[in-house]
Amino acid sequence: MKAFRHAAPIASWALLCGAGLVACTGMRADPAAQRVTVEGRTYLVSALTAGTWIASSPTAGPISTTPAGRAALLQAIEQHSGCKVTDVDYSRGGMQLDAQVDCASRLKN
Repeated sequence: MKAFRHAAPIASWALLCGAGLVACTGMRADPAAQRVTVEGRTYLVSALTAGTWIASSPTAGPISTTPAGRAALLQAIEQHSGCKVTDVDYSRGGMQLDAQVDCASRLKN
């Protein structure tokens, strides 16, 4: 019986550690996301669908909602997608910018 006395605390500890590791993997960036730097700010930009792109901070914090920050985010999405942003909205509590893009009228460089 002595051996079973420590089994419950060890199992609880292992379960807690496993839950912590699973939570950490949820904070990783989307593997398809690309780092884009605009005016000294780095963002993760990726396609959600053919007409929807998202931009987020590479850290677990909120993204800039200032006019300059928003302009940088739009520029990052347009640079990476090669499409014109037509509509935007912040989501996930300010952690992400969702952008609708029009790829029929590609940006002219």
